[in-house]
Amino acid sequence: MQKKFPHPPGAADLAAIRKHLRSQGTSAYTEWRWVFYGDSITHGAKHTCGWRSFPEIFAERVRYELHLGEDIVINSGISGHTTVQLLDELEFRVRIAELRPHVVLLMIGCNDSLKVPDIAVFQKNLTMLVRKFRELGAIPVLQTCTPIRKTPENPDYMTRFERLPAYNDAIRRTAAESDAVLVDHDARWREIASSPEKLARLLGEAIHPGALGHLEIAKEIFRVFGIFDSECPCCHPFGTPFSIPPETN
Repeated sequence: MQKKFPHPPGAADLAAIRKHLRSQGTSAYTEWRWVFYGDSITHGAKHTCGWRSFPEIFAERVRYELHLGEDIVINSGISGHTTVQLLDELEFRVRIAELRPHVVLLMIGCNDSLKVPDIAVFQKNLTMLVRKFRELGAIPVLQTCTPIRKTPENPDYMTRFERLPAYNDAIRRTAAESDAVLVDHDARWREIASSPEKLARLLGEAIHPGALGHLEIAKEIFRVFGIFDSECPCCHPFGTPFSIPPETN
């Protein structure tokens, strides 16, 4: 059962993000660096079938539609990674610290549910990541993982399917205890994709979102950040059949 927390975490950080996103054309505007940190889902590898990943959609919404063109958006997600790799000191310094980010958006847990079976270790790693982000002067944004499809023929996927709800609860718990901004994709998808058929439209395969799923991830970030606008192309599949992979020659 999904655990409810009484107060939205990260209120002050969220207010700072929203203030920046409204700063175009004002003397208050200074460029921000946004870093997306995670695994293959953040990477947008393979299962987007050539369509854009959610960090790419976010970049267009912020840099073009909101006219914050001097902002920099970096996708540092790597397929297969867990919190263990993300905490690696050398990798962390090379890929994150030198970028001096203002915001780090972290989605991690799908691989941990298989490779880091001790959920207490997973939550400890998450808490340490939040602390490291803050030490860099960055605002941490935690994201729950999107739901996955039950796949009995694949034991590794079944392990993820069975464990992932508890890992998402650990992400929520870490956000509450660390007072970090939370984007709860899992809760959103359970509302809009409550049937296997609806979920299948958002997935590129059993555990990876497809093009339409990446759009939904981006839209939920926009809602939390206060920049969702159904009239803007980045907030809906304007003229594009996102659920259909592109034709190949």
